[in-house]
Formats: sequence, structure tokens, C-alpha cells
Amino acid sequence: MCSAVASKEWLIYGGRPRRRLLLVFTLGLLLLAGSGCKSVAPVVKVGFVAPFEGRYRAVGYDGLYSARMAVREINEAGGIGGTRVALVALDDGGNPEFAEATARSLVIDPAVVAVIGHWMPETTAAAETIYEENSLLFLAGGVEPYEAVDPAQLPPDFVTAYADVSPFDEMPGPYAKPAYNAFQHLYAIFALAQEESGTINRVSVREARDS
Repeated sequence: MCSAVASKEWLIYGGRPRRRLLLVFTLGLLLLAGSGCKSVAPVVKVGFVAPFEGRYRAVGYDGLYSARMAVREINEAGGIGGTRVALVALDDGGNPEFAEATARSLVIDPAVVAVIGHWMPETTAAAETIYEENSLLFLAGGVEPYEAVDPAQLPPDFVTAYADVSPFDEMPGPYAKPAYNAFQHLYAIFALAQEESGTINRVSVREARDS
């Protein structure tokens, strides 16, 4: 008898070269817990792109901790119809050129079925056409319905949960709740894709979003 367990891995790539992925967090990868397993639960990847370096790094980390929280919650609940979610977080430095490079790196991985980002008008504009051309669902952060909100209006349970996933018990800022809301919207789309087509991939996700 075998079982699968969720592990958490953080893979960090340093430096600022254009073609290097500057920061990657991968959550929810499944490892075999015993021998004799023929298969593990399916995994889909969600890209989260934001500035994690430079003058706008606070924007990126504000949203990243919410992304970690949202992924943890869905996987602890068993995923979406048994499908687990892995988070791939990439840094675009708030730079349109880097944003284009990170978008191209995401579209070549067929396991990436959606992207949330880039949180700034210039970087969003540089990347969104690439996602569209490759039928990769993109939810633009920083604009309606995921625009910045006053963190003073956040409910206490959200603030507590956010602090639990941040490395230094940090408090959420203006982009924390919008990032979390984007993931909840995305999970609803995934659930509909699973219900309508029996699978979660780029095609079924786009069709579910448009239905």
C-alpha cells in the first residue's frame, strides 16, 4: 500500500542576468512516501510573477506570502478534485524586459496552466501578449478586481494567517488581499475546468474562464 505526501521546496536562483530565473518557489510537489506506488496525485503549476528585487520588491513579497498561504490552504484541503497546486514564483524586478523574459520561461512549461502577476502596468503590458499568444490564462494583479486595498480593513483571521506564512511574522500590505483573491478566483476556474472536462490544463482552464 502506498501514499503520497506533499513536500515544500524553495529553489532560489540568484543573480540578475536576463535569461536566469531570479527567484523560484515551488510548493506542493509530491513525493512518494513508500515503495510500490504506481502513480501520484496530479500537479498543476501556477506562475506568480512580481518584483522581488529592486525598488518595488515590497510589492512582490506582499503578494508572495498571500500566494504561499493560498497554495497551502488548497493543498491541505486535498487540492482541486485531487489535483495539487505547485507555485512557481519568478522575479521580474519591475522591469519590462525582465517581465517579458519571465513570461517566455513560463509558457514553455506545459505544466504551468495559469499566471498571476505582474503587479505594475509596464511589466504587465510587456508580458500579457506572450501569455495570450500561448493560450496561458493570465490574471493581471494591481488592477481591478485585484487592485491594492487598505490593509487596515483586513479581517484579523487573514492577518494572522498571513503572518504565519511569512518568515518574520510580517503584516500584510496593500497587495496581500488582492493576491489572495486572485488565487481564490483561479481555484474556482480550476474547479469548473475539472467539472466540465475532467482535467485541468491550459485549454480547459481557458474554456472555463470564458464560459
